[in-house]
Amino acid sequence: MVRFSDIIRIKSKDIGKHGAPGIRGEGDKQAVSDAGISKVPGSAPGEETSAPEYGAPEVVAYYEKMLARAFDVRERVVNDQVINPSPILSDLNHIIVRDLTDSLYEYAVSCGGDYDPSVVHSVDVTFASLKVGEGLGYNRKRLLELGLVAYLENVGMYLIPETILNKADRLNESEKAKIFEHPNTSATILSRMSEEYRWVADVAIQVHERSDGSGYPRGLQGSEVSEFASIIGLVDLYIALIGKRPHREKYMQTEAIKLILKEAKGMFPSKVLKTFLNQISLFPINSYVRLNNKSTGRVMSTEKNQPLRPTIELIYDGLGNKLERREIIRLIDNPLLYITDSLRESELP
Repeated sequence: MVRFSDIIRIKSKDIGKHGAPGIRGEGDKQAVSDAGISKVPGSAPGEETSAPEYGAPEVVAYYEKMLARAFDVRERVVNDQVINPSPILSDLNHIIVRDLTDSLYEYAVSCGGDYDPSVVHSVDVTFASLKVGEGLGYNRKRLLELGLVAYLENVGMYLIPETILNKADRLNESEKAKIFEHPNTSATILSRMSEEYRWVADVAIQVHERSDGSGYPRGLQGSEVSEFASIIGLVDLYIALIGKRPHREKYMQTEAIKLILKEAKGMFPSKVLKTFLNQISLFPINSYVRLNNKSTGRVMSTEKNQPLRPTIELIYDGLGNKLERREIIRLIDNPLLYITDSLRESELP
């Protein structure tokens, strides 16, 4: 089984909560109503907006901006202040309209960074959840709703003592009880938001429920678990597995997905699991792979509709010799070549 000790962040190293660029104040115009989106800043209802060309600086800036928002949320929770979802929704809308989700997810899983893992976890889960929502064909309203819950569902963890979150040894029964209580804590915190956002608490309390009834805190089964909760629960597990823990090294993405397929079968709806596998690349940008001709390279970009056939920058030939002139291979254009293994940097020739 996948243990709960594998799905929590355990390191605490803070950065300034106002360190990211372009943070708007909490008084931003409300972007959501009627339990969804009725009007979003910068666009009229029903307006089709094409994504302009953008570069890495915008992706980095928005990743750090979402981190800064998450640090602000954590401080509000710790200080017993009500969370205002409007600025979060405004940022999520910008990300969705400008089609930044894929780039932000790829940056999130490859950039590392010396940030507080509990905050990073919430941000990374948000981007990965949005990718799954896109794969399910969600419209902008549904994506914004999904993104908001993904961003806030873990707020109860902010009230758990660092001595528990940072513990490298096995948790005792009392410590486990505090961990397993966090969905209820999250729901209590989120229920204090205005009436139109009470549904967020209803979804957040279900994120650790499982289709086969093995989850908590209520042991819900099948359709009793909302689709949003199933998406976020699956993504939450995956993002935790590919993060480093005191008692283990992080799993490579391929390893994490294989573990989920082996150990978590039946825990999530087949539609959600299938879409997750289609949307989340096994071979992220900057990861290392070996091809069937024994050559080794670094992933440069991924193909949205063919995630197993990314573009590779070859670094070593089939004999392990470093190439003087690196070669770019688009696997989608080379049907005879395919990836056989993912490699850690320490496993390079």
